[in-house]
Amino acid sequence: MDLKYLCEKYKLNDTEKSILNYLYRNISNLKKIGIRKVAKDNYTSTTTVYKLCKKLNFEGYSDMIYHFTYSNQINDIETNIDIYTNTNKQIENNLEAFRKLIKKYENKLIMFVSTGISQTIANYMNERLSINGYRSIANAHLQLLTKEQKDEVLIFAISSSGETKSLIEIIEQAKQNHIEVISFVGNANSKIAKISTLPIIIQGKNEFSKLKNPPDTFFSELILIFECFMSEISI
Repeated sequence: MDLKYLCEKYKLNDTEKSILNYLYRNISNLKKIGIRKVAKDNYTSTTTVYKLCKKLNFEGYSDMIYHFTYSNQINDIETNIDIYTNTNKQIENNLEAFRKLIKKYENKLIMFVSTGISQTIANYMNERLSINGYRSIANAHLQLLTKEQKDEVLIFAISSSGETKSLIEIIEQAKQNHIEVISFVGNANSKIAKISTLPIIIQGKNEFSKLKNPPDTFFSELILIFECFMSEISI
């Protein structure tokens, strides 16, 4: 609720400003405060409160309270949630490194390693790369992790936890043979993040931590970041 804006826009008098300030101070409890209490606490009449509602273009007191309460909830969410802040940060921080690695392997092979639901995302990313002219496969082949494949294979790893044991074993073998790895993980302190050539950290879910049932935005943010990367590269 922008008190100054409302006061100036609707040219509120002192009593109306007092009522508005009262509502703002009690914003978290407005649904329990009736129009009579508002009038009493501000030494005025319910008619004056009702006229303020109409002056602010609300149908009545209930409509005004609903609007103020809802607007406050949205503001709280916007204050606590900015998923695109993290997404944009990851794009800005990693775009150039991603571009260099993709350029280095544009005529080589890109191999995805993932498990579970991540495999579905890997399949999508694989198709996206293939359409854009890259050689890529969506399944891990251990024979491609030998020393002879150094500089011939680039690995894309996907793991929300960053602690998937089977993927860690693959990436550790790749690292031992100097095969580079781009990982998309949800934990910067995870094992996979620490042993990857380029770890891209996706923490969108953390931005929603104050919600009662925070959504898991790992995969949606991953695709968004990947698509932004793809829009910036060409071969």
